Amino acid sequence: MAEQPAALEKEANDRLKDARNGKASWLQDFKECYFFTAPQRQRYQSSETQAPTEPLRDEGELNTSLAGLLAQDFVTEVVNDYMPEAQPWCERGRGMFVPPDVWDKIKDQVGKDDKIIFDGMKSSNLYAETNKIFFPDLGIGTCGCWIDRPRTFGPISVKAIPLRELECALGPDGMIDDRWAIRFTKNCYVKALLPGIKLPDDVQKQIDDKPADKTEIRWGFWRLWARDDDECWQAVVMIKSKLVDSKVLVGEGSCPLIVMRFNPTADWPWGLGPTLTNLPEFRQVDELENQRIRNIELHVAPPFAYPNDSFAAIEEGLEAGYGYPIQRGGGEDIKPIYEPGPPDAANYLYADKEARLRKAHYIGFPEQTGDTPPTLGQWLDEMAREQRRIGGPGAAFYREGPANIFLRFKFLLEAAGVIQPVKVDGRNVALLPYNPAQRAAEQQEIATNVQAIQILSQAFPEEFKVQVDGAATMKAIIDKMRAKLIAFRDAGQIEAAIGQISSLMKGKLGDTGQGAGDPGTTPRIAA
Repeated sequence: MAEQPAALEKEANDRLKDARNGKASWLQDFKECYFFTAPQRQRYQSSETQAPTEPLRDEGELNTSLAGLLAQDFVTEVVNDYMPEAQPWCERGRGMFVPPDVWDKIKDQVGKDDKIIFDGMKSSNLYAETNKIFFPDLGIGTCGCWIDRPRTFGPISVKAIPLRELECALGPDGMIDDRWAIRFTKNCYVKALLPGIKLPDDVQKQIDDKPADKTEIRWGFWRLWARDDDECWQAVVMIKSKLVDSKVLVGEGSCPLIVMRFNPTADWPWGLGPTLTNLPEFRQVDELENQRIRNIELHVAPPFAYPNDSFAAIEEGLEAGYGYPIQRGGGEDIKPIYEPGPPDAANYLYADKEARLRKAHYIGFPEQTGDTPPTLGQWLDEMAREQRRIGGPGAAFYREGPANIFLRFKFLLEAAGVIQPVKVDGRNVALLPYNPAQRAAEQQEIATNVQAIQILSQAFPEEFKVQVDGAATMKAIIDKMRAKLIAFRDAGQIEAAIGQISSLMKGKLGDTGQGAGDPGTTPRIAA
């Protein structure tokens, strides 16, 4: 490998240092989120040093698994809404700078290629890896994945990049620009992770001499904004702080490291997911659960008193099942000295907190606010309102996550020659990734047009048939609904069908003998 420029190595180290400094103030919150949602996972979220090799054991600290259940349900909701395996969840549409006549030339090819892209996703390990990618990082607000084809003879591979290995920073457009994946791996695995890269002699000697030791590998990417002809990324590979490889990636979807955020802000590179923003409620729920357990203990084994010359100090409180000495002459030798109160208020508060947390994680259901059950229409409206709540914070997630996953698979399939870039007159055409989940908003447009058709056809039947092109209107509605299975006849088939219908109508009138002066004649059944 040719010697790499020292300036690029210094720039890479400076960018990583800035990204790590920006993450430092969030580490405690990330660690606490992992404590509530995934206590068995690695809670050390800094990429600067190697994480502990064994999970932390906090016996008796966490009192409820509610946070973990909500974080898992949140992942399920997001995947079902934005990346359902059973149906295509992304498609390319006409961009703002693509004329309609150009789109008409390429839309059939685009539709076929989109289907191939989704077949490629199903053939990869994408859907098997989604839970590792999103849980619990998506509830915290930021997660990452690596999509690449490391070997030309192998399939496309998807790997989760946990929060502890991820470093990122905002770019000039307010989006995630600098992004790093930092991994401590055994020396014997370095070559497998860096195929085709010639390592410096001192690094290679260290790997050969101590194969069981661990080495820090850094993969970094940042946009080259000086290139305005295409999307370009500077990619670097480093062993600790030493640059060992670099290249420029060109094209939409060329960056293998995808960083996605739920509910991002303009201030920080880290999203504000529901788990992160509801940490106060999780603390309260955990403490309420602890108090409920103590109340149950006091009911099951209440403290009692027994005769003694002096009374024990109880400034630290009463323990369930413990005996406390009292002076003689009380009238009873052994008796309970504390009656625990009913836990009704604590149970109500706990249920209220749990309901709020479920709603915050977008897994709430419509609630019956009065004594009268809601009508079906009211219930459906409430369900639609609950589903729309995730649309605001989820819109940015879709653009940064699923849409870029789709574009990454498209880029890799084009590089492998499975599909061809979309071109018109020899020039590439930029298309817009489109979320089919947005079609719910388009249903209102379809319903409005159908209502207009019904009103106009009844009020002005003759004029409506003359003025409105029925075939074009049907095709427009079907295109808007994306009904792929409806096929239209060509002109020759339409003419033949009209002829058959005319013949059948004439034959039916002849069989019934029905004419202008005999409207009520009973039809005869042909032998």
